[in-house]
Amino acid sequence: MYAFVHIDKTGGRTVRAVLRNSLGTGHCEIRTPYARRPADPNDRSVYVTAADLRRVRRIYRGLRGIAGHNVKPGFDLQAEAPELRYFTFLRDPVSRWLSHYKNKAGSYGREDFERWAGAEWTHDFQTRTLTGGTDAARAIELLERQIGFVGLTEAFDESLLMLGQWLGLADYRPEYRAVNQLTGKSRRRDETRTRTDLGYLDEPAVQARLAEINGVDQQVYDWAVRERFERQRAAYRGDLAADVAELRRRCAALTEWDEPRSSRLLRNWVYKPALLLRLA
Repeated sequence: MYAFVHIDKTGGRTVRAVLRNSLGTGHCEIRTPYARRPADPNDRSVYVTAADLRRVRRIYRGLRGIAGHNVKPGFDLQAEAPELRYFTFLRDPVSRWLSHYKNKAGSYGREDFERWAGAEWTHDFQTRTLTGGTDAARAIELLERQIGFVGLTEAFDESLLMLGQWLGLADYRPEYRAVNQLTGKSRRRDETRTRTDLGYLDEPAVQARLAEINGVDQQVYDWAVRERFERQRAAYRGDLAADVAELRRRCAALTEWDEPRSSRLLRNWVYKPALLLRLA
């Protein structure tokens, strides 16, 4: 069984859609029960437990993997599933931070940037998601010892192909359409952002501030690129460049890419209501 540690704004929604559309009811986007959720939606200290997974397995009878923002290594999930294998995707820290800011801040003047940048939870967000803190050594240790595969947003197609080999699932299909992209959104905050001059984000002082608040994440990301991703690339079975070209051709020709109806029904009409009723 796999466990996808989904870090915001790393392409994870597309990865989840690939898994959901490939595996149907074998894949669960697992959530913490409402009774255990913190009041602050940005608080990622709550994690999915073995008890949560046990309840999910009563609903998803053929479960082969889970994904979620609160799926974290280093806790007790393997007490329920000893065979559990973790994977995650990382992104260039400053690019990820800016994507998060543009997607969530709501207003985008210079003072809004300062408020967002001043919020501690936005600092070194990828490391916080993985470890609950800002210790680069701890994050690297988790990536080295507990997370079996690390994809990169900047090498997304390569990562999907390598992930397929790591998963070893015959029905995994890496073809995709990108989902949850900022350019396709038309919320009020997106209209506000398009009317705002964001040129200040390119100023040297702002760039220095971004580097500072993502300093630990940068250490972790650089290690993952240099040490982990290159090993995965070297271990790929086949001609990776040719396979990437073929994947892109298939993606361009993709006309139908839908989640199985049985999966939608199970998630929306059984699993989510069970969360409200504290049954899952």
